[in-house]
Amino acid sequence: MRFIAPALLALATAVTAASFAPALAAQAPAQAYVPARTPDGYPNVEGVWRAWNLAKFDLEDHGARPGIPAGRGFVVDPPDGRIPYRPEMLARRQKNYEGTLTPDPLANTDPLAKCYMPGVPRLTYLGWPFQIIQDQRDVNFTYEWSHKKRIVPIGDTSPLPDPDGGLNLRWNGMARGRYDGNSLVVTLGNFNGYTWFDMAGNFHSDALTVVERYTPVGPDTLQYEATMTDPKVFTRPWTIRMVLQRQKEVGLLDYECTAMLDDLGIGHTFPRDFDVQ
Repeated sequence: MRFIAPALLALATAVTAASFAPALAAQAPAQAYVPARTPDGYPNVEGVWRAWNLAKFDLEDHGARPGIPAGRGFVVDPPDGRIPYRPEMLARRQKNYEGTLTPDPLANTDPLAKCYMPGVPRLTYLGWPFQIIQDQRDVNFTYEWSHKKRIVPIGDTSPLPDPDGGLNLRWNGMARGRYDGNSLVVTLGNFNGYTWFDMAGNFHSDALTVVERYTPVGPDTLQYEATMTDPKVFTRPWTIRMVLQRQKEVGLLDYECTAMLDDLGIGHTFPRDFDVQ
């Protein structure tokens, strides 16, 4: 009988390791995979992709709490996995989260509850799929979430434009793209300050810049990284990493968020012309 306890301990250790393996694999650096190339010689990142994870709830390691299931985090830098907030900004994050506990979309502090555009990088890991199409001059992203689109010009080294449309055009930032080895790299700036990173109230200001990296690490897998810099809110840049899986069985379907609010008789507190972006 004295051998039972060690055996059970070994079994528990194996089960625990297996349970953490997916999260650790999601944060592993890109391996030496050689991706297919486009006719223009670029690494091929085309396809319909989807994030099957809990990043939309909270990007940090977290326990369960109202509205958010427990889950592993996706912050790989800083090494402690915490978003490096300026101390005076932590109270605002807490207030943001507390404001999400109401079922009323109009009173809810999460912009997504009122169908405002999620912004970048949140749009990537909402749970809805998106499609990437490449050509020589641009990379086109089309999202199932409210059929939103963004176009990333490739090789344009001019400064990021300050859009004439003002805040309406800044939900997803202004983009410039390039290729770096096997990665598509997208640099974004000129955001508005309305969007969040997740449902836990993690936020930014209009000083945010984002650098995204899309790297094929297998025939049906992309590694996604995003590095955020915002000196108004954070003490240093920070990076998230996760894997995106190719969706083969079906293409993009239709999800119209604001139409659902209309059906419920819920008004919109921002002008509807925000929907054009």
